[in-house]
Amino acid sequence: MATKEKKRIQVQVDKQLADSTEAVLNELGLNPTVVINALYSRITATGSLPFELKLSPREKADIAVAEASKNVPNEYISDPKKLEKWLSDEGE
Repeated sequence: MATKEKKRIQVQVDKQLADSTEAVLNELGLNPTVVINALYSRITATGSLPFELKLSPREKADIAVAEASKNVPNEYISDPKKLEKWLSDEGE
């Protein structure tokens, strides 16, 4: 049986994302190479991505909160007395 020629593919991935993804893959008994080969096989077989690229409800909510709070004034409070005053609403 002839050995298939291999091609190395290198990509840059956020370290935290890679670490958390690899932890899940380890729990599933998989590694990145197996998953990437499976992904490439499905793309070739179907001519499309095997999943939808869309935001989850949580991601949509996070974006909405970020947008809604974009113009809310904020203040860095480093002094304990200022923090106490802010928490007691005396500043209003």
